[in-house]
Amino acid sequence: MTDQVKIYQAIVGKIIRLIQDNQLEQGERLPSERQLAEIFKVSRHPVREAIRILEEKAVLVSRRGSGTFIANAQGPLLNDLLNGALRQEDARMEEIFQFRRMLEPQIAAQAAVKASARDLDDLTLIIKRQKAAADRKHKAELDQAFHVTLARATQNRTLLKVVERLTDILSESRETIQPNEERWSVSIAGHNEILRAVSAGDSKKALTAMEQHLYQVEAAVKKGESEL
Repeated sequence: MTDQVKIYQAIVGKIIRLIQDNQLEQGERLPSERQLAEIFKVSRHPVREAIRILEEKAVLVSRRGSGTFIANAQGPLLNDLLNGALRQEDARMEEIFQFRRMLEPQIAAQAAVKASARDLDDLTLIIKRQKAAADRKHKAELDQAFHVTLARATQNRTLLKVVERLTDILSESRETIQPNEERWSVSIAGHNEILRAVSAGDSKKALTAMEQHLYQVEAAVKKGESEL
């Protein structure tokens, strides 16, 4: 996991909506990376990534020595560019959550059958640390650690390797929004429900708890994007 929380998708959406609402006009120079970072209350790295993506989608145009500008496309063309960019970013996140819903509920169900006492202790400790964590990077790492540890509890080495290798993809949906207390509360509450089911050895409840957890996290991601 990188040190920088990946929230560039939300920034992409926010910039596009500012253009659609005419708060940023065609041909207008975009505020500097530093100014945008201050506006969105993030570091400059995700701002830079969002700008790069919007340049690739022809929504923004970079002019050496002058800065970055809103594309000077005419009416319908600009709207098509903006709507297309939004659809692509939304579809990308939906695909990630679709993948997680295909994989992680089955992991939780298998963990309920195979988890050892040590696995349960590790999961309990992770949740305890989540509750005490103050640094957002540490919270994100613990969020991810819970899911990797759950995969380890399946006692299926192949499955664990798959989850570890797909860490970057799976973690993206956990890192997309600007972290806030509501986001972490959703994470901890969901993890607690999953752990209860796994501890009880109830695979059906574990599967259901993970499904509900992922839907709640997805809702938090969408809400975070709209509020950024």
